[in-house]
Amino acid sequence: MKQLWLLTALTILLVTGCSSNSANNEAADGESIYANKCSACHGENLKGAVGPPVVNMAGKYSDKELLKIITEGTDQMPGNLLTDDQSKIVTEWLMEQ
Repeated sequence: MKQLWLLTALTILLVTGCSSNSANNEAADGESIYANKCSACHGENLKGAVGPPVVNMAGKYSDKELLKIITEGTDQMPGNLLTDDQSKIVTEWLMEQ
């Protein structure tokens, strides 16, 4: 009986944890998504680290071009690192920076 209660409690914790993380990721703003998914390579200050700087993106690309880069990647950056919604949110945020 103890094992059944333990299994039930662990299942509830797992389901609750997974669903709340998914909701938080979808509702996140561009800055938060960037901090969690992009800053390790492009720097916390957008000025680059392992990857190139991502400042003044609006002066370099259109929204559509930047979204394509974020979604599909480049020779040096893998694509599909973000969901479609996250890619759109980060694109909008970067175009304002």
